[in-house]
Amino acid sequence: PACRPLRDDKTLEPSHSEFAGFVFKMQANLDPKHRDCMAYVRVVSGTFRKGMKVIHGRTGRSLTLATATMLFGSDRDGVEEAFPGDVIGLNNPAGGLFQIGDALHTGSSVAFEPIPSFSPEVFGYLRPTEVGASRKSFAKGVDQLLAEGAVQRLKERGNDGPDPLLAAVGELQFEVVVDRMQGEYGVSCAVERVSYTIARWCRPELPADEAWAAVDAAKKEGALTGAFYAEDMFGRPVLLFRNAYTVERLENDADLDLGLQPWALPPATAP
Repeated sequence: PACRPLRDDKTLEPSHSEFAGFVFKMQANLDPKHRDCMAYVRVVSGTFRKGMKVIHGRTGRSLTLATATMLFGSDRDGVEEAFPGDVIGLNNPAGGLFQIGDALHTGSSVAFEPIPSFSPEVFGYLRPTEVGASRKSFAKGVDQLLAEGAVQRLKERGNDGPDPLLAAVGELQFEVVVDRMQGEYGVSCAVERVSYTIARWCRPELPADEAWAAVDAAKKEGALTGAFYAEDMFGRPVLLFRNAYTVERLENDADLDLGLQPWALPPATAP
């Protein structure tokens, strides 16, 4: 197996003695009876052993990997050991701890080079279309499907309504979510589009309250006219725009210091 690049421009070799694994995919609803969510982890170095304790690199939390599976089509086999190059499946803990790009490791800290991401260009509210639709099934489906990472969940600042604002690269991703919500969770949905085409995260490296302070300062100066104020699942500000001219103007204004970015990694303090 090949080595894996790290964020410090080094690489982690398969021969490294400590265990390290890389979460590269999430898959919801593999077993419709249990509504599970599976994290696919590639073993990069060391040896996985059932029951071992590892560190979740992004949050520093200690985890016990009590069970793991190898998937062969629709069949699952329990895993006692796995080695560099193997792919194992781990159930995502309650609350959706695992995210694509996460590292699991023993020994010293490991942070893998992030997987490239694309900035979303289409946005819309996902809403149930039938009166009396199960809100529990709707919320479960949204949580698990969005954990896969193909579509991002935003919400309008100050709006705590139950319908998420979805952000995607293309229309097809919306169609897939709607189809799977119906087929896997029994909830008919539609996406109500909003007329924005560009998203920019504001100072995503800062704590959310500090980043919002920068947004509020720019808003007070009248620099954000026409922008839509949203926040991502970590509470960080995401500004939506209708045209590239506005974005370029803000990016070139040195006095605002908004630090606009087309995408953002999960923060280290995420739950």
